[in-house]
Amino acid sequence: MKNLANYISLSRIALSVLMLFTQPLSLPFFTIFIICGASDILDGLIARHYRLSTDFGAKLDSIADILFFISLITVLIPILNLNSSTVLWIIIIFLIRMSSIFIGFKKHEKLVMVHTILNKLTGACIILLPFLLLLIPTKTIIVILCIIATLASLEELIIVNFTQNLNCNSIADLMIF
Repeated sequence: MKNLANYISLSRIALSVLMLFTQPLSLPFFTIFIICGASDILDGLIARHYRLSTDFGAKLDSIADILFFISLITVLIPILNLNSSTVLWIIIIFLIRMSSIFIGFKKHEKLVMVHTILNKLTGACIILLPFLLLLIPTKTIIVILCIIATLASLEELIIVNFTQNLNCNSIADLMIF
């Protein structure tokens, strides 16, 4: 039981690689996708419930999240038909995220990924993305997702750059009134 949450995160990493070999929105894609999404929720619940949370586990979870996201985007990009403006927007979001990681590493001497409410909302939107693609026009979904991801990325950049408190839920936690 001691390492169960970490094994679940490791399984998400392996399944994320396997997802790269599926057809977008196919049964194998959705099967792997749902298992990965469930594992993302389950590993954290198990770690917190059984008090198994560790820095290593949190970092492993973040790495699994990143690989899952990269695999998901790699599989879905070909069917999204994104215009150049949207691709540029996604690249900018990615660069802001990488800047946060770089600044966090330089400032705090460790891999820093802040689990804010906006970051969790972005993750939830990404989890819903394949299902929403079946129901809502792609452009609408992508614009909403990019707005939320931009706000989350900027919030994380501000938190990492201007505070020592990396355990806050949002930038509002840092405000002094």
